[in-house]
Amino acid sequence: MWNRLVPQASRRFFWEQLEIRENRIFRKENGHKELPWNEVAAQCFAQNGPLTGRGHYSPPEGLGGKFKGATVGTSPAYSFSVCVCEVDVDIETGRVKVTAFTDAHDVGTPVNPAAVEGQAEGAIAMMLGETLFEDVVFDDNGKNLNPNLHDYLLVTAKDVPPINCSTVESYEPRGPFGAKEVGEGSTLPVIGAIANAIEDAIGVRIKSLPITAEKVLRALKEKKNTEG
Repeated sequence: MWNRLVPQASRRFFWEQLEIRENRIFRKENGHKELPWNEVAAQCFAQNGPLTGRGHYSPPEGLGGKFKGATVGTSPAYSFSVCVCEVDVDIETGRVKVTAFTDAHDVGTPVNPAAVEGQAEGAIAMMLGETLFEDVVFDDNGKNLNPNLHDYLLVTAKDVPPINCSTVESYEPRGPFGAKEVGEGSTLPVIGAIANAIEDAIGVRIKSLPITAEKVLRALKEKKNTEG
């Protein structure tokens, strides 16, 4: 295949003679000689294994301040995410079960759409745990009372509801290839979405995490006493 672009005698200099644009590879000196990028990549994989490359992205200068830690978490552009969830709340036990989740995320230009969806789903699952399960408990002397995975509850596959993720494409000129972040941005609205859904279902607002069955029952009791 390479013979169609670069003569054998010049093979060691072939990268200097090629130009990649519009998903095709061209000879610089002879623009009408070209190959689709996917054909070249497939042939390269067949002959030499996976085709890899290296690169990096450096954010614009001047982000953050000069104080210690100022550059931690800074970004040239921030993404936007919105979540809607459905819950079932058992008013006799206080147990909350999230039954469905929908997420839409402005990621700029998604470089890897499958990875974007995976990041969003992982963020939702992680925050589902923080909202409903995870709680570090200490006694009066500061001793950790749940230092193991038997007592410190984590989300499992059984707890994660069906998740419908969608991307809202835009173009961020200061990001790599027009992209924004997706990993942490998807976590932000999850807690509020679950708390709002619980309030909509049973009329009480839980303001501390995790939202346990005990807190739900206590809030329902206080509501009943207030109304009665």
